[in-house]
Amino acid sequence: MCNTTELMMVLTPADFNVIEDAMRAVAPKPGRIMIDDGHREAVGRAVIRLYTAGVTDPVRLADAATVMAATRLLDRRRLPTQDA
Repeated sequence: MCNTTELMMVLTPADFNVIEDAMRAVAPKPGRIMIDDGHREAVGRAVIRLYTAGVTDPVRLADAATVMAATRLLDRRRLPTQDA
C-alpha cells in the first residue's frame, strides 16, 4: 500500500542510477549462493524508501537498506501470523 507522497514522486534517470548502484552494492559476490527468501525485494523497497527520504550516497544507501530489510524480515519471522 502506498501513501500519496509516494504516488506523486517522480524519479529521474539520475535517481535510478543511484538506486541501481545501491542495489549492485547489495548483490551477492560471484560464487555465493543466495537463497531467495524475500530479502532482495525487501532491500529494494528499503533502498527506494531511504532514497526518497534523502539518503543519496549509494554505499550508505546499500548498507542502511540491507540492515533495514534484514530487521524487517526477522521481525516478520518472529511475529506469529494472524492466520495461525
